[in-house]
Amino acid sequence: MSEAAPEPTPTPAAEPAQDAGWAEAFEGLTPAEVKEALENSRKWESRSKANKAALDELTAKHELTAAEKAELATKLETYESEKERATLVSEIAAAAKVPAAALRGSTREELEAHAAVLAELIKPSGPVIPGQELTPDKVAENPLREFTRNLFATAKD
Repeated sequence: MSEAAPEPTPTPAAEPAQDAGWAEAFEGLTPAEVKEALENSRKWESRSKANKAALDELTAKHELTAAEKAELATKLETYESEKERATLVSEIAAAAKVPAAALRGSTREELEAHAAVLAELIKPSGPVIPGQELTPDKVAENPLREFTRNLFATAKD
């Protein structure tokens, strides 16, 4: 059975080496110059931290803006495709003389085929008289017309 050797503890000699670096950096400077250099260092450190905070804030805003831009691009594509389809449907409906709301399909060929089927199914029930929609609902009263109507009317007793 062998005993493990205890690990060596760090020696305090490492710290003076670090202090020696500081001593070399400020060697030949007066205490006022060292104080000025430290204040300058702290000033730039605080500015750097403020800039980092501003950068983080702007980065977050940019990410939100990029996400909104992507969402708006998707909406724009959707609206444009809906508008294009509505235009296509109205053109085909007008050509086939069928209601646009009744048309189904996603491509031009499907819409035209459905319009042809609907055109066969939707036929006028009676003869179409040109200008029929322009006929007035009530004809103006004419005394001669009233007399003629009464002359040939059957007696109601």
